[in-house]
Amino acid sequence: MYQAGLFSAAGQQQFLTLIGQASLPLLVLSVLVGVSVNMVSAFKWYVITQSQGIEAGYWRIFAYYVVGQFYNMFLPTSVGGDVVRSYELGKYSGRQADALASVFVERYTGVVVLLVCAGLAVLAQLSRFYVDYVIVSLIVFALALLALGWMVFDPRLYKWLENKLASRSLLIQNAFRKVDKLFQAVGAYRSQPRVLIVAVINSVLFYFIAVVNVYVTANVFSEDVLFWHMLLAAPIIMLIMNLPISFGNIGLMEFAYTNVFMLMGYGPELGLSVALLMRLKSFVDGAIGGVLHPLFVTQKHE
Repeated sequence: MYQAGLFSAAGQQQFLTLIGQASLPLLVLSVLVGVSVNMVSAFKWYVITQSQGIEAGYWRIFAYYVVGQFYNMFLPTSVGGDVVRSYELGKYSGRQADALASVFVERYTGVVVLLVCAGLAVLAQLSRFYVDYVIVSLIVFALALLALGWMVFDPRLYKWLENKLASRSLLIQNAFRKVDKLFQAVGAYRSQPRVLIVAVINSVLFYFIAVVNVYVTANVFSEDVLFWHMLLAAPIIMLIMNLPISFGNIGLMEFAYTNVFMLMGYGPELGLSVALLMRLKSFVDGAIGGVLHPLFVTQKHE
């Protein structure tokens, strides 16, 4: 907010002017594109669950997905929501480990594609994006993905940790037993490369629509925003937003949009406006999830 100039009278006036000239038709289109982003992501998860024989229809999967978004408003990044939606699917299907594994694969493939897209954007405009918070975000996610991938696809490191730590307490032993089931369920995907390829292709589609979402949302406030700018900026913004350092991404989303928009040559008030509208749309998604949680997704499979 400081960078957007909201602590000065001139900055406040610029921000209010930008909000006042918002396009209502583009606002409606922005909401519709946001819904399509959720539907594409839920479809990816649905395809993954179907590959493992988990009996749940697309709309149930979609309901679980938006329920996860409800919890994302209160928990760090999307991890809390992922746990909730995997738990609900596991309760419905009676296969908790497989449900959690499906969420893990859906999330892991998505972050891999996001990291690649963000990395390509940085390489394409290195002079523009060679700043600390962008480079650190890339390094953090690259190391985290490598570590997770190593433990899943080459379990020797995980087994070494288990042998060293499991004997120290019953609580740690029980935790490792649950992780063992998860890794065993995730390991089933190693023999199903077609599922992983489809998940990656779906992730590419998802991020393209996410770019369109940012572009349309930015055009609500300014029609001077260029699509290719958002093609570069959106993956970096989304990568920064996934850093697990803020509950509900509060402050982090605003920081990402404001600063990356500034790197692209736009005013900070535009970046903040886009961030606030994106947050408002996420509140709507979360509210839908909050309604569906008690009314629908707590029902057990019959």
